[in-house]
Amino acid sequence: MSDRSPNLRFSQDDISNIFQYFTDTWEKRRLRDISKISAGGNVNKDKLTKIGKYPVLANALTNDGIIGYYEDYKVKAPAVTVTGRGDVGHAKARHIGYTPTVRLLSVQSDDFDVNFLENSINHTKIFIESTGVPQLTSPQLGSVYITFPSLKEQTIIGKFLRNLDNLIAVNQDK
Repeated sequence: MSDRSPNLRFSQDDISNIFQYFTDTWEKRRLRDISKISAGGNVNKDKLTKIGKYPVLANALTNDGIIGYYEDYKVKAPAVTVTGRGDVGHAKARHIGYTPTVRLLSVQSDDFDVNFLENSINHTKIFIESTGVPQLTSPQLGSVYITFPSLKEQTIIGKFLRNLDNLIAVNQDK
């Protein structure tokens, strides 16, 4: 193992140059006004396979939520899934079509970079109003306010955050 520190990949000037053109104000709107939110449904276990092209996703964080595969999908990517039970409100960007199961919410919008939206939802305090087992519903998620810049700026920020998340995950595995 080396005692050397890792080299910086960007200088402060590089970072300033990347963001110097983004001076527009950010908007703040309810998620339901800028996206389509839907809840998952039941799984047809006869169609479920162990390998395939399109994942069937459960309301879980283990194994990326994948419980099997279908030959087709119900939700077209790009989209973001949000857990509705258990670890309530955890968002995950999805880059291929998928089928969500019960209690998994899907958020789709042509006006958002999914990596940016994933991080925005994950860093937003979502108030859950329920008795017993906490549950997030489509209307509750839709009432959440998201603050966002232009799509171009979202894409740059989203890519940066995705790369940072991947770097953290690789180093946690070590």
